[in-house]
Amino acid sequence: MNHADDDETEDFANEDFDTDGEDGEGRDPAAPTGTSLVAIVGRPNVGKSTLFNRLVGSRKAIVEDRPGVTRDRLYGAVNHGGHSYLLVDTGGLDLDDGTGLMRHIRAQAEIAIDAADLILFVVDAAEGISSDDREIAEMLRRSGRPLLVVANKVDNPSREVDAQQMHELGLGEVLAISAAHGRNTGELHEAVLSRLALTAPAGSIVPVPEGIRIAFMGRPNAGKSSLINALMNEPRVIVDAEAGTTRDPIDLPFVFNKQQLVLIDTAGLRRRKQIDRAMEKLAAIKAVRTMERTQIVVLVLDATAGVTDQDQRIARMAHERGKGVVAVLNKWDLVARDKKAAHAVWVQAEEELAFLERPFMIKTSIVGEGRDLGQGHARGLDELLEACLHTARALGRRIPTADLNAELKAAVAEHSPPMFGPKPVKLLFATQAESDPPLIVISANHGRCLTPAYERYLLRRIRTRWNLRGVPVRLVVRGRGKGNHERPSA
Repeated sequence: MNHADDDETEDFANEDFDTDGEDGEGRDPAAPTGTSLVAIVGRPNVGKSTLFNRLVGSRKAIVEDRPGVTRDRLYGAVNHGGHSYLLVDTGGLDLDDGTGLMRHIRAQAEIAIDAADLILFVVDAAEGISSDDREIAEMLRRSGRPLLVVANKVDNPSREVDAQQMHELGLGEVLAISAAHGRNTGELHEAVLSRLALTAPAGSIVPVPEGIRIAFMGRPNAGKSSLINALMNEPRVIVDAEAGTTRDPIDLPFVFNKQQLVLIDTAGLRRRKQIDRAMEKLAAIKAVRTMERTQIVVLVLDATAGVTDQDQRIARMAHERGKGVVAVLNKWDLVARDKKAAHAVWVQAEEELAFLERPFMIKTSIVGEGRDLGQGHARGLDELLEACLHTARALGRRIPTADLNAELKAAVAEHSPPMFGPKPVKLLFATQAESDPPLIVISANHGRCLTPAYERYLLRRIRTRWNLRGVPVRLVVRGRGKGNHERPSA
């Protein structure tokens, strides 16, 4: 297995989590124009994700020495020799297994094959040709797509002979490489570029364009992937009853009300003691790190279970990291029939998430045939995206200094700050020092002189006045500095 860096593992060990592992227009990351798409295809455990990581130059894909690790389509940009193209990793194909999760994996791979300008058919030179390889070769031959057979795990010259056996597949040239050690990958780069009609200048491809980044997070099987498929109107990510279907975070460009968004599906997070596989721990690290690079966290809750301790931990982690949070009570159709029970679920959610300061709480459900494939009847999705946009605006809001000081003056007039020991407290001036999230700095005649209760009072007024729902507004009180003597007191 390719392990995460030691510091990544240490960061994860300090978290309370592990993994289980439109209205509008959406499009797949394969859609960027002006370049070619190359798909990596093969049976399970031949080294496809290792090759993907090698070619894109990063550990985007989770790698472990067991089949079935990659499930959804994962995209990355390859830069080599002044050229760039788009690469997609796919799940391992087992054509004999047409049920359950494998059926979904095959569907995702077939979508990538249909869109590809070139297919890298990866086989294991150390094991030789298997019956699965022959079946996949026939499927790829029928697709009519240009092919390059990549014999992987040729770790030394003695295995070159093993690689040549792959000519028996009848698919033309065979290139022997070792993705794990980088052997002959330069030749692979050149072979790919020679077969592509259209490439872009190196560094010019952005598989995920700019936009408001919205990460769907929550416990396993809360419905994160189903919601994203419903938004995309297609089975873009795999949904299965087996917990832990999502492993790699999947970034999906999306447009809603003319706003550029990036929807991010993540692995379900659960308590560390429930996890014993290194692969799933790495998936959790990736999910937590996804939170670091997003703006809005959609906390997907299973309405039938209510808000659990783990849901609270995820919400608190997002809040403490300065992210806006929108709560989603998913599967609402399953509780809505009993109005008394539904009301109890809503009240419990409000109480358990009160520390988020009145986040938007949206009821969603996806019903009907094909609900996991983006084909069911969805409710609440427009409202959900509108809440995300509102929260993103609140997160980046800049409050005019004059307005902020007027509100501070009104707050003090209605409720004076408590004494600081034997001394009265005067609040002199307020300004917003930062946004994303907002940071309010108040100058006072004494440093850090406000009680926690009074700070909460001021924050509630600020949040209410500027409708900063679900946004972690920070407040700092500092002593009067050199430039504050002439400031008017509130």
